[in-house]
Formats: sequence, C-alpha cells, structure tokens
Amino acid sequence: MFKMIMIVLLSLSVVSANEDLIVYKVDNGKKVVTPKSIAEVLTKSGYTIQVNRDMNGPFKKQFQKTSFDTYNLLTIYDKKIATKLVAKHPNAGAFVPFSVAIYQKKGDKYLYVAFLSAKAHSKILGFKDSLLADLEKKNRESFLAAMKGATEVKLAYTPQATDKKLLTEITFEVDDDEADDNKDELEMVIDSGLKPIGFIKAGFNTFGVDLDEEKNEDYDFYDTYSLCKLKVIYNVALTHPEAGAFAPCTMAVYHKVGSGKTTMVFPNVYNWFSTLNLKDKKIMGYLQKAQDDIVALIKSATE
Repeated sequence: MFKMIMIVLLSLSVVSANEDLIVYKVDNGKKVVTPKSIAEVLTKSGYTIQVNRDMNGPFKKQFQKTSFDTYNLLTIYDKKIATKLVAKHPNAGAFVPFSVAIYQKKGDKYLYVAFLSAKAHSKILGFKDSLLADLEKKNRESFLAAMKGATEVKLAYTPQATDKKLLTEITFEVDDDEADDNKDELEMVIDSGLKPIGFIKAGFNTFGVDLDEEKNEDYDFYDTYSLCKLKVIYNVALTHPEAGAFAPCTMAVYHKVGSGKTTMVFPNVYNWFSTLNLKDKKIMGYLQKAQDDIVALIKSATE
C-alpha cells in the first residue's frame, strides 16, 4: 500500500511540473553569484550577451520601490545554433536573443535564474528541431557552471491551455529592390512610436551580420528588437519573477531574398497567460493592452 501511494505521489509531482520554464536556484547568502559573474561564464561558453540590464533602478524610479535585491533581465544567444536555426526556420529569430531572468528577493538567501525550455520554444515557434534541444542542453550546462551547487526548482503551477496563437506574425508586400529603404522607414516609425505606448527598446541586433559571417545569403536584412514595457514586467514579477524569461520580448524583422515581402514576428502575451497560468484580471489587462498597442503600432508603420 505504501509503495502504491508513493508511486501515485511521484506521478502527480511529474504532472505538476511546468515544462515550459527551467528555473535554477543557488544559495547566495553571501551574494557571491551576481548577474555580472553569470554573464562572464556565459561569454566564455560562447554566448553573445546583448544586454544585462539591472531592473531595480527603473523599478525604483517609476514605482518608488522594489521587492528584489537583484532583478536583472539578460538577453543572450548562441551564434552557431541561432544561425543554423534561422537558416531552416526564418521565424526562429524571435528568440535571437532569448531572455533570462536573474533575481533574488529581499530577505531570501537564494538567487534564481529562469529561461524557457526547448519544449516552450517549439510550442511558440510551431516546429520541432533537434537544435532547440541542443540549445536547452547548452543553457542548462552553462547556467549550472555559472551557479555552482545550483538545483532545479519545480514550479507549483502548470501552464493553462490556450487556443491563441503564441507567435504574432505580420507580413506585408515590399518590392525586393525597395526592401532596405522600406526597412529604414519602418524602423524609424517604430522607434518613435514606442515611448508613447510605454515601451522601451532594450536592445537592437543586426543579426544579418551573423548570418553573413556564416555565408548565409538568404536575407536582404535580418534585424531583431528587444522590447520591454516596464509596467508589465514590474507588476507580473511581484508574484511571478520567472516571467523575465519572456522579457524583453524579441521582435524579428526580416526580408528573404526574392520573397517580395517583409515579415515582423514576436512571441506574444498569450505565452504569459498560458505558461505563467495567470488569473489576475488586472495584470492580464496590462498585458493585453501591451499586445494591442504594439500590434497597432506595427500596422500603422506598414500602411
């Protein structure tokens, strides 16, 4: 009987795991592990660090308080894996870079990192590829190397089902010989339109340079934005600091040679609703407004 109960309990613990998010924690009572020390190990492991942003400053400036000793949003990518993925799947640039939350709450001796799993990437992008598993494996090894003695955390909630598409994709016709000029105008409109809707451009990556270095001539251009809305991440992080695995959000802008169209694509807020199992209507309202505003901005820029 005891054996049967243990089997049931173990099976329930497996079912309750959130397979979209990978979260590690390490005893950091002496504050030895820092976002800087983590980034240094990642750089040595071959990652490109785009931004390692301390969010406590902005939190205190806009909201006059923070509940964290450390809250950093790290945006990174592995050039070799990323260029191979985009060569096969153009929309994979929506995770170039991908985001990592690094946080330690006030009064807590543990420091945490959170990032998306290969399963989550596959679900969002809509394809399966062994390269996603390769990336997860490297991520796991690299963060464990940066956080000696860390253990994996099993979150107490599971993702909720959604019938929404998890990737927002907007495509519009552009003559191939006008693609570069159009891109400059498009990005200018988007840049000027972010602040009025509460977004900041947390980073910008001319990923096309990496593709060129790998002799990939499939694209006239391939740029990626890192976009963040402070009101959103501050409020969600109060109860779900692991949400930083979605922030900043990467928006890819690309034009394939000979396609006659430019594409803009990014993981949307329905991932937050689903993966984080959000129930708070006020918080969900903040997220939905962010989604609606950024889509409206993109469409205004492409008209």
